[in-house]
Amino acid sequence: MNGLAKIHAPYFAGLPEIPRSASSDALTAMGLGQSPFCMVIVDTELRIAWANGAASRLSDVIPAAQWPGRRLGDVLPHLDANAIEQSLRRMLATGSPVTYLEVSSRADGDPGGERSWGCTQFRIDGPDGKASGAVHIMREVPERARCQGRLGPADQASFRIGTTLDITRTAEELLEAVLPRLADAGSVELLDAVIDGDQHTAQGHDQKMRLQRVVLRWPDDQPPPARYLRHARLETDPTRPHHQCLIAGLPVYLPDFGAMTTEQLTKIDSGPGLARMMAARQAGAHSLMIIPMTAQNATIGIVVLYRLAGSDPFTTADLSLAQDLVSRAAVSIDNAWLYNRERATALALQRGLLPRQIPRVPGLQMCYRYVPAETSAEIGGDWFDVIPLPGDRCALVVGDVAGHGVGAASLMGQLRTATRTLATFDLAPAQVLARLDQITADLTDPDTVATCIYAIHDPGAGTWDIATAGHPQPAIARPGHPATFPDLPPGLPLGTGLQDSHYQATRLHLDPGSTLLLYTDGLIENRAADIGTGMARLACTLTTISQLPIPDACDALLATLVPAPADDIAILMART
Repeated sequence: MNGLAKIHAPYFAGLPEIPRSASSDALTAMGLGQSPFCMVIVDTELRIAWANGAASRLSDVIPAAQWPGRRLGDVLPHLDANAIEQSLRRMLATGSPVTYLEVSSRADGDPGGERSWGCTQFRIDGPDGKASGAVHIMREVPERARCQGRLGPADQASFRIGTTLDITRTAEELLEAVLPRLADAGSVELLDAVIDGDQHTAQGHDQKMRLQRVVLRWPDDQPPPARYLRHARLETDPTRPHHQCLIAGLPVYLPDFGAMTTEQLTKIDSGPGLARMMAARQAGAHSLMIIPMTAQNATIGIVVLYRLAGSDPFTTADLSLAQDLVSRAAVSIDNAWLYNRERATALALQRGLLPRQIPRVPGLQMCYRYVPAETSAEIGGDWFDVIPLPGDRCALVVGDVAGHGVGAASLMGQLRTATRTLATFDLAPAQVLARLDQITADLTDPDTVATCIYAIHDPGAGTWDIATAGHPQPAIARPGHPATFPDLPPGLPLGTGLQDSHYQATRLHLDPGSTLLLYTDGLIENRAADIGTGMARLACTLTTISQLPIPDACDALLATLVPAPADDIAILMART
């Protein structure tokens, strides 16, 4: 029994068990002719053979005496007879009783006056064991239970909307929740500003809304009409009711859309909007809802929903449920939009603080990469630099300020500038770090620290002088040998300001063709493994890719170790 059946099953409490071989006479003898449940017996061709008094009172079109031989849709034209007959055919073929089926009916001339009916069905077998007909029983579902039945699926659907901070995926999740439960076809259209991540303010009533289709869904066996597909962009006409409703946050509700004249549709919208409505109608759409998607009192897009041939028109209850789902999706899309806009701003600022390119250095092939975290819109504190020194030497620097945000980025920019200034004095790596330690302490509070590695390459001597301040050890891959991590004195992180925080440099000799890698901890840290595992994976990967051209080696390293980084990463790779 499905969820709706569990909710509505009590409304069939007290129904006596009916044998499969029951005839109309037997049913009358059991007293079911006077039952409050609406009961109808049909033959295998779905023609009515018998109906009790409760069923016959539902129709004022055809007298009960004239029901035999007719179909349900003939005597109860406002009932969803198609759904009932489809279910009866399946049940007659399989013999499996239908525990619960919910159908709707409407009062004539009142599209919003929907009534809901809970139905059960079972097959009647003849003496030979073959189907001779079926019993269809239904009872009206009270409004309270109907609300429960609607809110349950709505709550379930809401958990599937907004699982990511991707705007397109959130729009897809909305249509997955709506189709085919609530509509047969639909699309999500968002303002250009939302898609582009621009600043957005509330639309004026006299301003066009420029919308772009993000997602379109049509039944699998019925592709969307070509004329509809051509209009992927839309500009609303401020003079039309369609625009005025959407700007005001009100839906456009056209349950009898298919019966409207072209003149009536023209009064609602014009241009591409009208062309799309006409194309949808030619493809069988007969009922339409356009629901504005609003967040923070501003319209950010619209959701267009259609019912196609074979489905009932939308009701006010459908509209209410659709508005609920759209409003939930709007919050998620607005969050994704704000996140993407803030992330783009942060990345632009971050790149402005980092080198645009690194200089060519005699005796070295070099490459760098900076990769921002995928899960953060804040600015990181990772940085790198290559600084030319006298005598064809150069300094390679990689640093990492703890934390994220403007404070971390600001300190990173100051330390990069200070490092370049200190390098002009041609200081040894240990001296540079000692002065950076004091500068960091002067610029920040005691809780803010940074790490750094500073290396000077002398191509004439073939040496590297390297000192670290609490930074991960560099990785070295020598030709024909596994990658290793030299045992360098770790040093204290920058920012302690201690007078005795002496730093030590180590001199390394690297053979031609050797690869030196400086990096920040985002390359080796992983919530699922310890730092030792991360360093082992780095050594193994660097050994494998160390003979690739430097740019390819950088890309392969990142793709293998951190395809979706949780923290910012800066790397400098140099090959002698």
